[in-house]
Amino acid sequence: MALRPAQALTQFAGDYAPTNWTQSIGGDGSIDTSGAPVSIILRGSDDSSGGQNTDFTIAAPTAGTVSFAWNYSTAELNSAYDVFGYLLNGAFTQLTLNGITNQSGTTSFSVLTGDVFGFRQNTQDSLFGRASTTISNFNGPTAPASVPGPLPILGVGATFAYSRRLRRRINLAKSPVSTDSVAVEQL
Repeated sequence: MALRPAQALTQFAGDYAPTNWTQSIGGDGSIDTSGAPVSIILRGSDDSSGGQNTDFTIAAPTAGTVSFAWNYSTAELNSAYDVFGYLLNGAFTQLTLNGITNQSGTTSFSVLTGDVFGFRQNTQDSLFGRASTTISNFNGPTAPASVPGPLPILGVGATFAYSRRLRRRINLAKSPVSTDSVAVEQL
């Protein structure tokens, strides 16, 4: 996954630290953030409670691209009953393929400032074993670091120039004053 030079891998840290996300856990599902900032794990429900979602969501602090890698597995014989995908403003996009119990991939999508996005581990039946998905290599849009504009830089330059002149005046004032007479020829 190639990143633009100005875009560092954010992982689950800073604006995207696990404490900044909203967790919504259905049934006996869970979200394991102990691997943060490198990864998090979503586990679906397996308590016979019927269709349940385990969601991990956050509002985008700025517009940009969200990207991540995912690694999915399920104990169920048909993954169609336990699916994984991402959320964008409440709309679910399924990433897993039906019928494959172990799968992985990388995904990216665009968000606008304030869009709520995240991940969903869904179970349609909450029976016959739970599915889990590990999300890693997470990268989300962050506000650019502030760069000083021209006024602070000009101010620093002016201050430096003034301090040099002031230093020269102080040094001249500290110089010994000669009372000897100087002939014009010596100048």
